[in-house]
Amino acid sequence: MEKDFTRTLQQLKTGNTAQIKSINLDAKTAEKLAAMGLVKGQFVTRLPGRSPVVVSVSGTEVAIGRETAKKIMVTDKKHTFLLAGNPNVGKSLIFSRLTGIGIISSNFPGTTVGLNYGQTVFDGDSYDIIDIPGLYRLEEEWTIEGRKRNLFKELEYDFIVCVADSSHLERNLYFLLEIMQLKKPVILLLNKFDEAQRKGIQINVKELEKILGIPVIPAVATTGEGLKELSYQAARLSSQKTPPTPFHVPPTSEGKWHAIGHIISKVQTVKHKHPSFWEHLQNWATTPLTGIPLAFIVLVISFFLVRFVGEHIIDFVSPYYDNYYFPFMQHLFAGLGDSHWLTHILVGDGGEQYFGILTDGLKIALVDVMSYVLAFYALLGFLGDLGYLPRLAVLLDSLLHKIGLHGYGAIPIMLGFGCKVPAVMGVRVLETRRERIIALALILVLVPCISQTAMVISVLAPYGVKYLLLVFGILFASGILAGTVLNKIMRGETPELFMEIPSWQVPQLRPLARKLWIRMKEYLSDAFPLILTGVFIVDLMQLSGLTAWLTRVFRFPVEHLLSLPGEITPVLLLGVLRKDISIALLEPYHLSAEQLVVCCVFMTMYLPCVATFFVMLRESGIKDTLRVVTLTFALATAAAWVLSLVLL
Repeated sequence: MEKDFTRTLQQLKTGNTAQIKSINLDAKTAEKLAAMGLVKGQFVTRLPGRSPVVVSVSGTEVAIGRETAKKIMVTDKKHTFLLAGNPNVGKSLIFSRLTGIGIISSNFPGTTVGLNYGQTVFDGDSYDIIDIPGLYRLEEEWTIEGRKRNLFKELEYDFIVCVADSSHLERNLYFLLEIMQLKKPVILLLNKFDEAQRKGIQINVKELEKILGIPVIPAVATTGEGLKELSYQAARLSSQKTPPTPFHVPPTSEGKWHAIGHIISKVQTVKHKHPSFWEHLQNWATTPLTGIPLAFIVLVISFFLVRFVGEHIIDFVSPYYDNYYFPFMQHLFAGLGDSHWLTHILVGDGGEQYFGILTDGLKIALVDVMSYVLAFYALLGFLGDLGYLPRLAVLLDSLLHKIGLHGYGAIPIMLGFGCKVPAVMGVRVLETRRERIIALALILVLVPCISQTAMVISVLAPYGVKYLLLVFGILFASGILAGTVLNKIMRGETPELFMEIPSWQVPQLRPLARKLWIRMKEYLSDAFPLILTGVFIVDLMQLSGLTAWLTRVFRFPVEHLLSLPGEITPVLLLGVLRKDISIALLEPYHLSAEQLVVCCVFMTMYLPCVATFFVMLRESGIKDTLRVVTLTFALATAAAWVLSLVLL
């Protein structure tokens, strides 16, 4: 006999959450309850208290008399289903539409590396959704929370919603047939149905449903089309005590592919179309002869777009900071006196010696860094949804393999051109510790951030292009050298590139905006506190006299090893906090072009900025972080020393 999950609100135990099934009260009382959010379908949580009954609904506490609570029927019965499918079929966007929970849905590898949990309501009943990572085979295992897991065997669920790409139905059917072998109820959701039709692919949904013996729903995740039908089919499937017997699945791979061929011949027709310019462009993007020049054009345009947007945001916000916010903070703490240690920590002195947490710290985190992070993530989201990034990974795979990475490594390295903080956060998409260490070294050496690049250009541009090319050429060579050395000395092999290259699609504004918002929230929660912590530590070093001591210690090697004036030692130390500002501060010292080249190369590579360092600590741990920092510092010193011998 099926367990009864229905009870009165008065009977609901403290701390439990349930859904309102019915309100058996007169219309006037029901209207009063509705005004407080107590309506059919709403979720409530019982709070401590016997009389009256206190519940939490939509973030508000509501007290209800015991007799009234006895006439409100609730249920804590829940259904659970898996959202499964191959990579790049649009599962994450469907999950977001069903639950309202924002997760990043991107058209490039490594996006979903864990489980996403959410809740939705179908036909008045509550459903828990588990969005699992994209898989190609049922037996694939994922490393989640530090251990290998086979999700289909470990998770508890009632049925599976298998999401397939309608424009690649034949390939997607293999995974569906493996799922059907689990003998669990299944719904097939044919996503990107509009894209398939644009390609001339016609799918007979009714015939496919008849052959497979399961519900088949055409859908378009970007518009929400098909999700209402999914709600109906899920509710119908949940109410069935014995699900219908589906298609008999052959046990062998050969048998499955034979069955798929038969199914496709019955349900799919393809109208011949001449390739469009868009389709030609997709092929050009992965052919080395045309793909490399195209990649160069994309990277150059991306660089100027990120710089243009980032600088304009900074130019717009900075006057408000300089003319209003900073003077206000100085006035607010004027009572403490300019020489008070708390004034130095909280307000600073405009960056001459101290960077205040509430002034320069906030400006660095919310204006100087975040402006470029915002611009770069917006561009990266566009290129990801377009489907270009997997093609770039394919193009760069051969080169990156020589230094211990596969094509996935191109993604965090590209992030580093905007800001190293999100670049370091991006190494989590790489599979092995070995790859992550190599990628971190490349990010620190090979990739100057966008603001730092702008400063290098500004100080060297008056002396000619040859000096700029020399700096960036040395950085590129040093990055390749660092990767090669690590590839040789670290045990292990680089995994072969195995990824799907999805079709290009026009990015949708709403998913792009949602993705950008989620990433900026991640930046504010992950990197923002670390930047402020770094500013605080640097100010403490200044207050304690540690900075002055370090200046005395490093003055000798600066003068005799790098052949640079000892007076610039504090500027070199400042680079730990802000490399772009420290490079800009070289101008008053009237260095020669050759000395500026040595400074720019050394300061770009020698140590990560404090924000990057703290994010590295969190992502990779103290041991790996110190290993990478030691290597890059040694490489920066060697490169600057050789340059000083040659140029000076």
